[in-house]
Amino acid sequence: MPLTEQYGLVFDGDLPPMRSLRTAWLLALLLGFTGADRFYLHKPVTGTLKLLTLGGAGIWWLIDLFRITNEYAADGACMPLAGTNSLRRDLRLTSTILVVALAGAVVCVSAAPVAGTVTATVTAVNALLHPAPPPPVKEWITVAEASGTKPPGPLVTLTGRLHIEYTFAGPAVAYLQPSKGPALTVLSLVKASAGAIGVTLAPGTYTLIVSTTGTVWHLTAEEYRLPG
Repeated sequence: MPLTEQYGLVFDGDLPPMRSLRTAWLLALLLGFTGADRFYLHKPVTGTLKLLTLGGAGIWWLIDLFRITNEYAADGACMPLAGTNSLRRDLRLTSTILVVALAGAVVCVSAAPVAGTVTATVTAVNALLHPAPPPPVKEWITVAEASGTKPPGPLVTLTGRLHIEYTFAGPAVAYLQPSKGPALTVLSLVKASAGAIGVTLAPGTYTLIVSTTGTVWHLTAEEYRLPG
């Protein structure tokens, strides 16, 4: 019995060819935003609408991925799509995986700015609640001090640049004796005097030695550096 007489139905011509399920699904996946799958299935009106709305802003595109795999999916002539049930299940599973992956990507992209904003806010709040201590600044540090009532002692310099202030009631000589090598004369006075001088030497530890005829005198050595 010819196809046109099956089930007691009589058609004027042959049945239209069946559209491929696989082809329709691939067109919906790759060119769904253009409505290519709808045009392939002889649905020009909805295909045009899908094209003009860019796949219904993506929503129509996603719906058609599953609609095509439906057991009752048909083309514009109400002809079922050619494909096995196994193929339908595989394509439906693939559609699900693609939608889940797309949703995950959207969530990750959307969450990144939010996470960055939250992190920045937490950092700002912590900075307000627990302000960082100001950075240390250089200051004048006394590295040695001696007087008529306080004998000289060791002098430790980190920069090698000293500022020495002195007051003597008579002739005086001040030395800095390193652990190795000759002593360095930093001050030599032939009479009572007061003032300040700058001294440059190698950083290290020295012993301050002061020789003077007077009993009222004072000497202070400082250097400009970070405290501690």
